[in-house]
Amino acid sequence: MTYRTKIEILAEQILKKNPTVGAWQYNFLLHLFVLWMSIRGRHNFVNLARYGDYTEYTFRKHFDKAFDFLEFNKHLVMKATSADRIIAFDPSFLPKSGKHTEGKSYFWSGCAGRELPGLEISGIAAVDLTDKTALHLEAVQTVIKDKSITFLEYYSDIIVSRSKDLLLISKYLVADAYFSRNPFVDKVTEAGFEFVSRLKKNVYMRYLYNGEKKKGRGRPSKFDGKVNPLKLRTDIFTPCAQADDGSWIAYEAVVNIRAWKRSVKVVVVHDLDGVNGKIKGCRIYVSTDIQLSGGEVLHMYQARYQQEFIFRDSKQEAGLEHCQARSSKKIHFHVNTAMTVVSLAKVAHHLDIPIERRSAFSIADIRTQYVNQYNVKRIFSTCGFSLQDINIKKMWTQLTNFGKRAA
Repeated sequence: MTYRTKIEILAEQILKKNPTVGAWQYNFLLHLFVLWMSIRGRHNFVNLARYGDYTEYTFRKHFDKAFDFLEFNKHLVMKATSADRIIAFDPSFLPKSGKHTEGKSYFWSGCAGRELPGLEISGIAAVDLTDKTALHLEAVQTVIKDKSITFLEYYSDIIVSRSKDLLLISKYLVADAYFSRNPFVDKVTEAGFEFVSRLKKNVYMRYLYNGEKKKGRGRPSKFDGKVNPLKLRTDIFTPCAQADDGSWIAYEAVVNIRAWKRSVKVVVVHDLDGVNGKIKGCRIYVSTDIQLSGGEVLHMYQARYQQEFIFRDSKQEAGLEHCQARSSKKIHFHVNTAMTVVSLAKVAHHLDIPIERRSAFSIADIRTQYVNQYNVKRIFSTCGFSLQDINIKKMWTQLTNFGKRAA
């Protein structure tokens, strides 16, 4: 009984499939992924050296080396998810002090509701629509050196430059309403993606003209008036979904968006007053794939929120905001390690359980287990006790589960 962790075994299986990973980096990553879950305190070079088998200098040196996290996580996604997937894209703010960190600027913080000084990473995740589970693919730090490039151009370049790998996972890219503008929409669709998002309420949509072609000279009619989201034409929009409690009802149709210069599938959700059933507001969702049903569009957009759990778990339990480095290379390695370890833990300790026996995923409990296991192994080995002892084997589960909320 060697007491190898599930994360170590899973990471080893994936790393063996990557011929570009050398022996030194292979051993380092296997050690790092387990160590990342096993330490208490901040996830920085000093603390990693305090708990790990390498010096602080060695950790700094390896964090400066390139590693293809997208390729690694792509294998993880293919292994652990169904074929019914989407690509979710969402930036996230990270607080960072100091004056010399590369990429440090003012970025929008959703929690604060305003711009704050710090870093921004653009997270790319794969979401299993069958399981409603998100796994990390790659996070890219926002470092815009060319001031003539807008944020939307920069974000679209992140997706387009990785389109070859991402399209192997899914052709559907889902992002929030901020990205439902050009040039982002045009660039990602030209790269081969179908884009699913939410539209602002003031978007200019036009009905497509389906009447008889007029005789005589002149250009044939293409459009048949502007769409009023609160007063939909019943001959064009058809019901596609509704809430069990009657709080909303959704309608779908193919219309034209003037700013996009294309026809799209639109789903308009009317929020209803529970007393008299009157419309009190609306939400508009869109897909460039007009073959999707309205229910599928809603399901895809709602599933993108699973990516937020990756950000939350990485910040609370995996030290996403603890980066000690100032160079963009080391920051990239740090944030991707934090989010990759969360995905490894989810696959190894949650998705491998039959769905009917799964409880809520708790990264805090998994981390508690790894901390306990690390301390138990260290104490017994220091005292000269063999881990193969029959009494230790009997106590192993009890010791490693100590302090878990769901033990």
